[in-house]
Amino acid sequence: MNDGSRHEWATPSEYLEEFLSRLAADDWGSTRLLTLETKVISPQKCHTSITFERLRTNGSIISIYQSLYIITWKTNRWGILLGSGTG
Repeated sequence: MNDGSRHEWATPSEYLEEFLSRLAADDWGSTRLLTLETKVISPQKCHTSITFERLRTNGSIISIYQSLYIITWKTNRWGILLGSGTG
């Protein structure tokens, strides 16, 4: 959320449905990774910052986005614990 508000989805399928709806509304065709930086905090945690752009099916840029993810090792797998971003 760009306005600083917090949103939590009840289920993975709820998140995916909302995400796919937003992509369809923008005529999304592809995503291009522009930057990726990871800082290892501990053997069980890292912070990853990315910048990417989403492109329409005709190749024009929808927008450029920035995201920060806190990634942790829990129950024998890596996963995103928390994410914050503009896209």
